[in-house]
Amino acid sequence: MIPILFSVGSIHIYSMSIFLVLAWSVGSLVFWKGLRQQGIEEERIFDCMFWATLVGLLVARIGYVLLHQQLFTGSWLKVAALWVVPGLSVYPGLAGGIITLLFLARRFKIRLGHVFDVLAFSLSGAIAIGSVGAAFSGSIAGYQTRLPWAMRVVGAEGLRHPVALYFAIVSLVLLIIIAGLEIQAKKKDWPLGLLGIWYFLLFSVSFFVIEFLVSDSVYWGKMRANQWMLLAICCQALGAFYVRGGVRESIRPVFRKSIVAVVRFPKLIYERIRNGFIKQSKNKS
Repeated sequence: MIPILFSVGSIHIYSMSIFLVLAWSVGSLVFWKGLRQQGIEEERIFDCMFWATLVGLLVARIGYVLLHQQLFTGSWLKVAALWVVPGLSVYPGLAGGIITLLFLARRFKIRLGHVFDVLAFSLSGAIAIGSVGAAFSGSIAGYQTRLPWAMRVVGAEGLRHPVALYFAIVSLVLLIIIAGLEIQAKKKDWPLGLLGIWYFLLFSVSFFVIEFLVSDSVYWGKMRANQWMLLAICCQALGAFYVRGGVRESIRPVFRKSIVAVVRFPKLIYERIRNGFIKQSKNKS
């Protein structure tokens, strides 16, 4: 781990800060380039990126404060003092930024399908870079393990799972998968947004599993808070996949047949009973 890359006098340059800026830069560049290829005006793209970044950072900080209130007792001025009590909650910030992005996209009449598809590439690259920064800084500690690739984390005893590197590797794998799915999407003429829906579905499931290895998580009930957020993302992705992925159209005929069968069932029972009585009456006569 290299929490501090270098120092200039009393000023320290932290690795996490550098990688966060790099992650934002790469993600923004990919997002801008993807929407420019769709003919979206640069001014609209800049407005979307600016406000999504601002709201995302604000919500990420608020989420961290709510999840770690014990760190801010005594002086709530620490909430704004990132240099005193650093910390951002990734998933609330991600949700806040994406919701802001979608709101502005609708306002600027940018097709949401384009936004989702471009986010699949920009987010996977940005999260991979940010996760490498977390590995350098040691901000995410995993459970103790004896695996050969275990790492030491500042403030934690023993060798630990390199959870941040797991996140980075999975993000790169997702990037490769999405690139492969994009080829299929062009060949089979997928609906707009379906590629992005696939990304969020795979992202939420894979990160949900990795969260089991994080040792310093905050729990809500029997699950980690981050896992609840990822579960919400997964449910939203499944709902969008049901609508955009053609599942609704394929299920609808089956659903109609089942409804018709349920409605007709009492009538069939009644007819069989009546026919039985008729046969019995004829036999007696």
